[in-house]
Order: sequence, then C-alpha cells, then structure tokens
Amino acid sequence: MLLERMEKIFKYKTMENLIEDDFWGTLKYLENAWCKRMDVPVLNSEGNLILAIQDDNKEGILDVQREAYKTYLQNEETYKGIVTDYLLEYYKWNYEYIAREVNGVDENDHKDVVTEKQLYQFMTLWYLFICRDGSFGYAFGCCWDVENGLAVLLSESEPRVISRTQLENLHKLNDPTLGLLVHDGKNAWKGLEVNSFFGKKENLEIELEGGVDEKITVVQQKAYEKYLNNKDDYFREFTKMMITVYTGDEEKASDMVMTQGNIKVTVETALPKTLFIDREGNFGWKVYTQWNDSYIGVLLSDDKPYLMTCDKLRNYANEEKVKDEVLGIVFPSYMGFENIVIVRLVDNVYTLPLVISTYDKEISDKTRQSYVIFQMMRGTFWSQMRDRMLEYYLYIYDDMEENFNIPEQFNKENVSKRNILKMVRFTKLFISTRSRIAWLCESPTDEEDGLAFEFSNGEIKLISQSKII
Repeated sequence: MLLERMEKIFKYKTMENLIEDDFWGTLKYLENAWCKRMDVPVLNSEGNLILAIQDDNKEGILDVQREAYKTYLQNEETYKGIVTDYLLEYYKWNYEYIAREVNGVDENDHKDVVTEKQLYQFMTLWYLFICRDGSFGYAFGCCWDVENGLAVLLSESEPRVISRTQLENLHKLNDPTLGLLVHDGKNAWKGLEVNSFFGKKENLEIELEGGVDEKITVVQQKAYEKYLNNKDDYFREFTKMMITVYTGDEEKASDMVMTQGNIKVTVETALPKTLFIDREGNFGWKVYTQWNDSYIGVLLSDDKPYLMTCDKLRNYANEEKVKDEVLGIVFPSYMGFENIVIVRLVDNVYTLPLVISTYDKEISDKTRQSYVIFQMMRGTFWSQMRDRMLEYYLYIYDDMEENFNIPEQFNKENVSKRNILKMVRFTKLFISTRSRIAWLCESPTDEEDGLAFEFSNGEIKLISQSKII
C-alpha cells in the first residue's frame, strides 16, 4: 500500500528516485506519486501531513498541481473546519453498513450521538493527494473498508466523500443536469442529492449506469428530470405502501397520507438510500429496510412504484418480466413466476419471496381473483393463524416435550395466542397451480416438510407444505 511505502521511505533516506522541485523542495517517488512529509499537523494525524502528488508515468509534476496546492494552502483552515462535518454525514448515511463491518461500533457510536472524537477512532488521515488535473483531497484509512479507504474531495465547490481508490484514480464530470459525478471505477457514475424524507434531511446517492468512458446519456438526464418533477408523488406512494403493510388497510393508509397523519412509521423502517438510473432510463430507489438489515428495490419509472430485489432493479432493462394488472411486476422462474412481498406478521415486518406456481407460464384469472380476495381480507388473518397454530401446538405438545427442549415461554402453562406464532419462521408467500394461496413457514417439529397457513374461502387452514406445493 502507498502509505506503507511512504513510511519506509521516510525512515530510510536514499538518493534513489529523488527530485528537487523549486516549489516543494525534495520529493521522493513512491508507486504513483511524488511524496513529502509536510510540517503541517492536521485533523487526527499523529504526525504531520504527507503530501502525495500524482504522477503515474513519472512524467514530472505539472503546474496545475502546484496551483492546486496553493489553492489548498489558501483555504486550508476552511477545509480543516468542514471536513469532519462531511465525514460525520457520510458516517451517518452509511451507519448500517459500518455497524455490520466494525466490531467496535456500539450504542455510544450510534449515528444520532457519535462525536468527532469517536469518529476518528474509526479512521486516520493518511495524506493530501493532488491529482493530475489539479483536483485534490484528503485520503483516509478506515476500519470498515481497508482496501478502498475513504477520501474527501476538497477541490470542488461542494466537497464530496468518495473512496480513496476513487481519488487516486479520479474520473469526474460535471453534468448540466446532475452536477458533479465521480465514477466508482466499476460501472456507475455517482452523484449526491439532499432530500427531505419525513421532514428530515437525508442524503440520496445518485447512481447512473455507465462505464468510465461512457458519458451520461440524454435518456438518463430526462429520467432524472422526470424523477425530480415527481419525487414528492413517488415518496407519497411509497409511504402509502409502507403504511398499508403496517395497518393491513390500503384505504386507511391513503387517508393517513392525505391528512399527513402518522407517516413517520416508515422512517424507522424503510429509507431510500440510492436512486439508480440505467442506460435505458429506468429508475428506482435502493431502500434500506431496518426489519432485516438489508435492501429492497423500488421501481419508480413505471405508472406506480413496484417492489423487487435490488438485483432485479439494477438489471431491469435486461430482465424477462411480466407486468400483471393484479400481481404487479413478476419475473419468470423455474416454478412459474417470482418477486418479493413486504408483510407484517405477528407484529414483525418481513421481506419474503413471492412464488407463483404455474403450468404454462401464464397467470390465470382464477389466480388473480384469489389474490384480490386474499389482499382484501389479509387484515383478518392473524387471529385465525394464531388459533390454528395454538390448536396444532397443543395437539403435538406431549410429543414435543419428549423430543425437544421447550423454552419456558412455550411450555403448556405459558404459551398463548399472543406468542404462539413466534415459534415459526415465515419463508414465503406461495400461490399454487390451483390458485391456492398460503404463507409457508418452518415447522418447530418437522424441518423437512414445514407448515403452511392456507387461505381458503375466507378461512385459514394449517396444513403441511407438501399438501400445497
């Protein structure tokens, strides 16, 4: 790594690869940059700031790089004053990912309470990097991404937090519609937009599909303009979708959104993080879902929001798909069709696969009718599901007691309708070839077969999965 090379060089002074620069004095060439330790303490660095001036092919330092450093010196105190704010903002935006990757993150480091001192326990300033085009920024090492690190691009009118790898291999462009974009080095240009979600300022990353040699297309620019013109509507529809999950009542959810009622139910559960725009102009949100510490895709560019996996959203233009008037957008699979659903079961929210089994890759009218009735009555199911599960559990209890170590909360004296469904783990919503609909779940007694809560004629039946699949 460049930093390790730097440290070795500064310990052992040799004349190899040294130059004398009229502006900077003596510099040492390391990997892709001319380097020098400056007499400038900055931020959390234990020593002085290391300067790294990019020169991949050893062609010499450019005047634009000298001018860039002069600009840096003129604004150094300003940069030192603002860089922590940008890093804190980045930390909060990426908190869920960082918390998974770093063992030392605890409640004291939560995004709502983390301090500057705590932040710099996770990262260390390594050097000031000056690119060939005169762009420059601070490069950091951080414990959640050792390979790519972190950087703050300071040379723009609005600083931007990117990876250290992106800074050292900087490809940027200023798009008239999307503003400053920095390439991720893979297959996307990245921008940033500040939004107000649920009355709270939240950054939204803009990700535009395209290689480093590909410019932003007119189609992508128009897609972004469409998004900006309609984003309030998208957000309202998404909010209604989530409230429907919690209440089981779409009409009630619509009323709550229209009256600006208790819509904050969503902010703690599902929050748009990235707007993805492909080369064909399809676009949608990558949404963080708190209930499973993961992400879902929400397609926005069609007539209404549609749920899908993030992979399906990213490859939407190339995916084989069917847009059904009742079931929404579904994707062919070996069993028929598939997608995802979000559902509230037993006071918990789940993202579960939706599997539609068919004989001929066609969705029947009977399946549509069954699904419509199922959706209309879903709010009435949970009491029935508890009844059926409790009946089943008490029926098999004696056998279970002989073969399993039953937790105290589920012994015969403590088990009740209130907690009985906590014994099972729901796995998918299944629609059979005969249009029978059921929630599938793992059985506490039969791992191989499992259980199914089948919806039939307004009633819930508890059966084995083999009877419906």
